[in-house]
Amino acid sequence: MEINFSTMKNMLSNELVYIIIGNGTKNQFRDLRKIKGVLNKILKGIPLNSNILYFGDNPDKKNPDIGYIFQLISEVRKDIKIYMIQIKAAKEWGMPKFVDCVYWHNDYTDECKWGGVINGKPCSNSKQWLKLHKSIKNGITKVFILGGGKITLDEYNHLIKKNNIDCEYFPVERKYKGDGITKVTDKDTIKDKVGITLHKIK
Repeated sequence: MEINFSTMKNMLSNELVYIIIGNGTKNQFRDLRKIKGVLNKILKGIPLNSNILYFGDNPDKKNPDIGYIFQLISEVRKDIKIYMIQIKAAKEWGMPKFVDCVYWHNDYTDECKWGGVINGKPCSNSKQWLKLHKSIKNGITKVFILGGGKITLDEYNHLIKKNNIDCEYFPVERKYKGDGITKVTDKDTIKDKVGITLHKIK
């Protein structure tokens, strides 16, 4: 179902709302067995009939990044509603079957198309979830962070931490070293395996 921001705010006003962010396309996840273990731990802490925000990352098992997490959630927790926030330019790609509601927006620039923080201010999808946090009664309940790159670290420092949003960080290993090409190996350091968020998110 397509909704606008006002409808999304009203639907989630008195609800438990969670966010899961982390490794994107250029990092991905190295070991799906470990990721499923982390996800099981996360889901044990999310009550029945909760809601999770999803930002349109492709749920691809062959190239598993944060988008695939939502595919897994939809398979094991049918009670959780998934709200997708995404730019209208991506509308032609459609949306995964596991999405319950989608909010398409035009609030982005070429400099910040998908989300993140520029000059300390959130933009695109990041701006939308922060606006929602400030608009609903109890705000975002908790953010779970699975590794991640620059956008994840910026969201933590400028949005999550500054707005005192509860969060939990998991230093999961990535498949690539942030370029989508160079694979992480067993010989690499833990810093190379996890990426720039290691020791920088508490």
